[in-house]
Amino acid sequence: MLEEAIVKLEVNSPVPRDALLDGCASVIQFEKKDGEESTEHGNGFNPERCERRIVLATTLDEQLVAGSQVVDVPVEIADPVATTLAEVIAEEMDALVCDTHHEQPRGAMLGRASGLMATLVALDAGMQRQVIPFDTFALAREAHRPRLPADVAQQAQFAAQM
Repeated sequence: MLEEAIVKLEVNSPVPRDALLDGCASVIQFEKKDGEESTEHGNGFNPERCERRIVLATTLDEQLVAGSQVVDVPVEIADPVATTLAEVIAEEMDALVCDTHHEQPRGAMLGRASGLMATLVALDAGMQRQVIPFDTFALAREAHRPRLPADVAQQAQFAAQM
């Protein structure tokens, strides 16, 4: 069921787009390497899963290269793609810390990191929306949680977006 779930992700800047492309390349590279190293089924290798993840990453890559403003990120590969986003954010922050001579404008570095972080948060929120409905314990906890006025307003806004 989760294998078919997707997260609709808005991509309106070249920096997050490039990071997402890096994430797709990372998934493809890992799956190809895993397939080459693990040819036996006995060690948990699943060639169908491996091939499916390569196809999913390639499809996402094609959407990004085509310049789509909204892309479909399959939940099955969303976590490694999110990890790549986090790594690129860390690189931006490292560059900011290491730029003691102010060779690059601080605002540009923070703007890139901010766009990446917004994409990462949106991807994570989409992943949670796809996964949490299948977590009956989370649903039970959520049903008994006291509601604050801000929660109700946020839920109404979210429902309006769907």
